[in-house]
Amino acid sequence: MSTTFATLVIADISGSTPLYKAVGDAEAQRLIQLELDRLRRVLFEHGGVQVGQKGDDVLSYFKDADAAINAVLTLIEGSPETSLSVHVGVHCGPIVIAEKGVYGEAVNVTARLASVANPGEACVSDEAAALLHNGARQMLTPLGQLNLKGLTEQFAAHSLISPTANSFTQTRLPQSYGRTEDNLAAPEHLTLVLRHEGQSWSCPDNGELTVGRSPGCDVVLSQPWVSRLHMVITMKDGRLILSDRSTSGTYVKSEGGREIQLKRETVMLADSGLISPTLPLEHSEACLEFEILGRRQVPQNVA
Repeated sequence: MSTTFATLVIADISGSTPLYKAVGDAEAQRLIQLELDRLRRVLFEHGGVQVGQKGDDVLSYFKDADAAINAVLTLIEGSPETSLSVHVGVHCGPIVIAEKGVYGEAVNVTARLASVANPGEACVSDEAAALLHNGARQMLTPLGQLNLKGLTEQFAAHSLISPTANSFTQTRLPQSYGRTEDNLAAPEHLTLVLRHEGQSWSCPDNGELTVGRSPGCDVVLSQPWVSRLHMVITMKDGRLILSDRSTSGTYVKSEGGREIQLKRETVMLADSGLISPTLPLEHSEACLEFEILGRRQVPQNVA
């Protein structure tokens, strides 16, 4: 074993699990393997040392941080051959190189950064950004301090999106994916409704709504401080889940609860409340009301 300082890159394919249900095992495996081959090829061509593969992600380390970022820019552009997107984490630090892989806290941080990156995006730690030449640093958008799952301390991070990428990248699966005659209608016939400035949007249980500035979102908000893909609101088996995917955060206040701020975090919501991209609710011009309709009320015992 040996120890060295390196810049780590973990690239993970987005949406691979639902892909199997959408197109079948054989076709999904073919597309995923094509994309994994591309990821490994790009990393190798830019000087990356491939360490191993776990599931649908690829890990490499670089001696040169700028070479790592150049590789990442190609990775997040995606491949027209597969139409799959990837999300990437970039961090630097000491690693232990062993026969069967690399180890160290830097590896864990890189994996966590990859997990909070959007499809077509890389999350780059502040430490890795400091190693870059000025031109590469100017491509980064600060995300502020993130609470990364499993880590006790916050990490300052940056967003990197390819200059040639589309304004909004998301893996879109067939509308019928995951549905059968048995689960086509939810038992309680629940519906999520979002309202904003006289408009409303709805989705059934086991559906989702994307919210952001991009025309590709389900709910389009034009305010300049709203990210292209700002958040994803999902109904899953009667539970309402909000995932912040923005560069500036999201404020949420459920009925009867306190206002909280999310930054690349996911939270379960109550059945109604308010959501504000970027700004606290009292200063918001893009406040969304949310409500779940169709919930059966539990009858109260009468003495």
